[in-house]
Amino acid sequence: MKGVVFVISSPTGAGKTTLCEIIQKRRNDVERVITHTTRKPREGEKNGVDYYFVDRETFEEMIKRGEFVEYAVVHNNFYGTSKKALNDVVESGKNPLLAIDVQGAKNIMDWIDRVVSVFILPPSFEEWLKRLERDRERDNINIRLKTAIKELSAIGLFDYCIVNNELENSVNKLNSIIDSSLIKVSFFGERFQKLAEELRLKTKEFLEVKDGKTVHV
Repeated sequence: MKGVVFVISSPTGAGKTTLCEIIQKRRNDVERVITHTTRKPREGEKNGVDYYFVDRETFEEMIKRGEFVEYAVVHNNFYGTSKKALNDVVESGKNPLLAIDVQGAKNIMDWIDRVVSVFILPPSFEEWLKRLERDRERDNINIRLKTAIKELSAIGLFDYCIVNNELENSVNKLNSIIDSSLIKVSFFGERFQKLAEELRLKTKEFLEVKDGKTVHV
């Protein structure tokens, strides 16, 4: 796969979706991959923008046809990243940005080589609870917190962690992670090595012409 897949994950309510939305608006080299879900749209959510909202039967048929890169059951609903949605971003020349749950993040990390994973944490339990309570239309808070206990234990699997205390600071940190990843030699070694070799050979030729003798390197 060309480029890098950026996987942003967090326990519920820590702010991964908001961070990804802001990053996508500020950069022209990443694009958020729209995932599928069987849950009902919340107020203000739009099909094809926030998620692809499908019924359970449709989702299960897509599983049978092997259309997902990864999928998982979270709070009794299916969530998944389709191969088509991921490939559409790659073919556009941009790097996929995925805001997904921890289960999905693990699956992506297992199946794709060039993955940079970022875990988002709330600054404190008290602040986290306030955020969840402000979002009362969501599922039962206790259920979401029980899921979060398992998700929090998976932090060691991720490459980076951002404590989402102040939004702009968190956005800047995520932006820096993306920048550094896109010049990582272990990801793009072939591209960089080709340029380095070209420079090496031209330097050798230049010195040979200038000095009138062969440069042994």
